[in-house]
Amino acid sequence: MTFRIKKLIIGIVLSLITTGAYSQTDFVVGTENLKYLPFTTTDKGKATGYFKDILDKFGETKGYTFTLSPMPVKRLMNSLITDKIDFKIPDNPIWASSLKTGKNIAYSDPTTVYLDGILVLPANKGRGYEKLSSMVTVRGFTPFIFLDDISKGSIKLQETTDLKAVINMTVAKRAEGAFANVTVAERYMKDELRKPGALVFDNDIPAAKSDISLSTTLHPKIIEEFNAFLQSHAQWISDLKQANGVP
Repeated sequence: MTFRIKKLIIGIVLSLITTGAYSQTDFVVGTENLKYLPFTTTDKGKATGYFKDILDKFGETKGYTFTLSPMPVKRLMNSLITDKIDFKIPDNPIWASSLKTGKNIAYSDPTTVYLDGILVLPANKGRGYEKLSSMVTVRGFTPFIFLDDISKGSIKLQETTDLKAVINMTVAKRAEGAFANVTVAERYMKDELRKPGALVFDNDIPAAKSDISLSTTLHPKIIEEFNAFLQSHAQWISDLKQANGVP
């Protein structure tokens, strides 16, 4: 190999390093197989919503393609920690933390915030936390702030398949409270069930705010690029949130 060819190869390698080029451009992003607007929803196996919009825009800026793959909540987390998907959204470091032990997971800066709380029948709003003896949530969701009382048996936790079942069980008084994302539940009752206000958020009962991130075990450098995108496109993201009712 001549000196000139060696010099050319070295120059190409250095160029790739300095420009931050990434050899893989197609990525699979696991997301929850739920009707969870404005954040995400699934129709005929395809995901739409805020998460897809923001990833599509990021992909446009870098030449990446992100394919969202909806799956059940528990399988989604397992797919992340076993490296079966490139990314997961939504995610938060404290979610399923025991399953993540020993895994090197990179999280992006927050893309939005979840408010998870208890929704009750309007007549029961304001009764107080002490009166809450049972709750229902989607299977795979963890009501962290209530785990002590659940483990003591003072609150009975039920799990079911989806948000519709969670709401219907609470309306039917089979559970006293529905543990859910407040933004999502209110929109679902309005748009899907056509029953706005069937349940109401009880702010006298503890609630949890969680930063929502994109996570990966495989591509930490893409997370760095995504963080830069969140900063450079802050106004675009703010407009997108306002247009879609995203907090």
